Amino acid sequence: MFDNEVKTTRPDTKTTRPDTKTTEWVVKVDKVIKTKNDNLLMVNLDVNGVLIKGCYFKEVTVKKDGQKYKAGDKCYMLDFPSQKHGDKYYPVVWFPVSNEIIESVKAQIMEDLNEQK
Repeated sequence: MFDNEVKTTRPDTKTTRPDTKTTEWVVKVDKVIKTKNDNLLMVNLDVNGVLIKGCYFKEVTVKKDGQKYKAGDKCYMLDFPSQKHGDKYYPVVWFPVSNEIIESVKAQIMEDLNEQK
């Protein structure tokens, strides 16, 4: 559906040998669902052929200055589906999300929303 897919690699964290394995994450936005909140979208992601339904893509305004972002900056977060166990919520599925992946997902979402109009 989308031609702009991002491929990132990261070393396998379970091994510390010099010949570490790398994992390539191919992330495609399968579906975008608008919510009543303009800063929150639900997305279904296809990650390396596995469909992850019910992720939240949020636009967040930074409240305090930090190392990377300053107060008032806009940044984006990707939340994964979770289940409650006791008093805490735990993610059902996850993968390491880089800034490249966030930017790619954002571009794919914007493209999909423009097609829906």
